[in-house]
Amino acid sequence: MLRSLSSISKSTVRCMSLTSKLAAEQPSKQEVDDLFAEKPAHSNEQRRHAYSLNKVELVGGVALDPLFKEAKNGKNYLLFNIITNSSYRQPDGNTLENSERHVVTVFGKQAESLSKTIKKGSRLMIQGRLHYSGGQKDEQGNRTQRNTYIIANTVQPLARAARENPEKQ
Repeated sequence: MLRSLSSISKSTVRCMSLTSKLAAEQPSKQEVDDLFAEKPAHSNEQRRHAYSLNKVELVGGVALDPLFKEAKNGKNYLLFNIITNSSYRQPDGNTLENSERHVVTVFGKQAESLSKTIKKGSRLMIQGRLHYSGGQKDEQGNRTQRNTYIIANTVQPLARAARENPEKQ
């Protein structure tokens, strides 16, 4: 069960507030431990389980033909980009379109199967979770680029890509 905002202590709110600089950094182990630590002794409620959710659902088109690869550990995976579109209306009445590219990774037997069926232009529905890599400091103190990936659990083809040569042979 989620706690109401009124029951969150001021120190917790300070820890949860983010600036744009902090949002790009990986949280430290201490910050994660503090976030999921038990409630203070003065609290009457007992905390049973912490609730968290990392879920992504996308419907879009495959931007380029997928890449089927084998990882160093021998696991097969499929890597591709999916494009989603959204539109919004400005106060002056104009409608603007926005396209975003998402990097999707599929593992195992599903990756093998999809590598044979999807290609550039395929419409897909994807359910999965967000995964981040990078964002660490190197020896010179420079921060590496932080990348966002979607690890897909379910990939459902919605429509096949149009043929390049619609002529009958």
